[in-house]
Order: sequence, then C-alpha cells, then structure tokens
Amino acid sequence: MPTFFVRCMLFVSSYFPLALIICFLFVGQQLILALVTVGVGLIGVIGTYVYCFGNVAKMEPIQVKLTGQQEKDGDVMGYIASYIVPFVTFPLNGWQQIATLLVFIGVLGIIYINSNSMIRINPMLSVARFHLYNITVENDPDTYSLFTRRRIKRGETCLLYTSDAADDLTRV
Repeated sequence: MPTFFVRCMLFVSSYFPLALIICFLFVGQQLILALVTVGVGLIGVIGTYVYCFGNVAKMEPIQVKLTGQQEKDGDVMGYIASYIVPFVTFPLNGWQQIATLLVFIGVLGIIYINSNSMIRINPMLSVARFHLYNITVENDPDTYSLFTRRRIKRGETCLLYTSDAADDLTRV
C-alpha cells in the first residue's frame, strides 16, 4: 500500500476537477479562496504525476502473460457522481454551504485514504487517458491493479513496471 502522503496526494488529485469548479465559482467573489483551492488541487496532481511516473526510469520491467483481466474504468463514473450530485443540489453562497461541502470532502478523504480500493479510482488518470484493470498473471494467484494507456487482452504478454512503494499498482 502506498504511504500515507502518497494516498493523500492521490485523493487531492482525484478532486482536482471539483477544485477547478470551486475556483471558477469563487474567482470573482473570493479570489484567495479560489486560488488556494486550485493550488491545492494542482499540488495533488503534480504529486500523483511524480508518484506514478517519477520512479519508472529506475524500475526494471518484468515480462508477464496476462491470464485474466477486468476493466475498471466504469468505477470512476460512480466516484465522480459522488461529488457532483451533492455539489449541484445546493448553492455555495454562504459559509454554511461551504462548511457542508468541506465536511463532505473530508469524510470522502478519510474513506479514500484508508481504503485500498478507492486509491485505484482517480478521474485524473482517466483524463490522462489511462485505463484501469484488475489483472491476474501466469503462475501467480494474486490479483493486481494495472493502469495503462492501451487496451489489454487476456493471453497477451506485457512488460510491467512494478513499484515496491505501490505494492500492487503496476503500469504498462
């Protein structure tokens, strides 16, 4: 499992679209709040990028044959709906509405950071055109998470880059 800091960066980056929406809503009224919100979101996106791609050059690829795969791209839509629906249902024109939204995001953050499965659901990876899969490989009973920019098929041989820090997050 990634470190606490990495899980926090993955969470913050997963809400970057919401940070942009909040920024656009508040840029005319509360510029500092708008800039802080988008700044925190950018820190999360940059942290996620460094985590996902910063160590790839140092890693040795392993060649594996895929024995099973299940596409998980659809899980991202449920995650996006979890913050769009509450966001759309009330105006953000008072401190109470902003506090309510912050409590909601805080609760989701705790769930996200403490959950292994939520870490794999990040809409910013979808924006970067990554596809998410659960895979099994030949001669290994474990299931792994894979994010890749290409479609994969059962029986295919792939080069995977794995990270001990990610434990079960791999990339083609």
